[in-house]
Amino acid sequence: MRLIHLVRHGRTTSNTKKRVMGWIDETIETTSQPDTEAVAQALACEDIGLIVSSPLRRAVATAAPLAALVGLEPRIDDRFGEMHVGPWEGSSEDEVAAQWPAEWLCWRTEPHRLDLHGRETLAELNARVAEALDELASESVLGDTAVVFTHDAVVRAAVAWALGTGPEIYRHVDIANCSITTVRVGNGLPHLSRMNDIGHLVRTRGQE
Repeated sequence: MRLIHLVRHGRTTSNTKKRVMGWIDETIETTSQPDTEAVAQALACEDIGLIVSSPLRRAVATAAPLAALVGLEPRIDDRFGEMHVGPWEGSSEDEVAAQWPAEWLCWRTEPHRLDLHGRETLAELNARVAEALDELASESVLGDTAVVFTHDAVVRAAVAWALGTGPEIYRHVDIANCSITTVRVGNGLPHLSRMNDIGHLVRTRGQE
């Protein structure tokens, strides 16, 4: 049996301003640092054999406290990188809605149907995430637990992988910054154990 924890990166300025980041390499806000440390404290007691991260700085920075606590160097895997958003990259949500009204409506209501030139489809995203997770689930490493630091859309794709469904569930899933989603893999089958858990953040913020 293996546990795979998927952690969405800490909050960025673009998250706060509702700007579409895509692969813009933005790091986390200073105010989000305590949340990354809370993630580390929540997971450090587990038998972690592997830490994997998206190559983007916001994910790497979120992984750093846990990596330091358990003494593991994160392995970078592009397949856990953010969705490629094409011409929307760097624009605010309001700007996207104004310039691509029909496509934005589709993205907000039936995102699995959106097919925009230069933008990764949800089917393409789910395929690369599933490939990476299949490999991770079967990989033989010291320790029963793997932790993946990644992005909102990627965690949603991982939920679909665990449930054996497709990208049509995208809008039925919420993934907060620094939340933990856990998949248990046993007998070759993934099982969703928890999703969008922010209990560790609530406890930390309650102490402030």
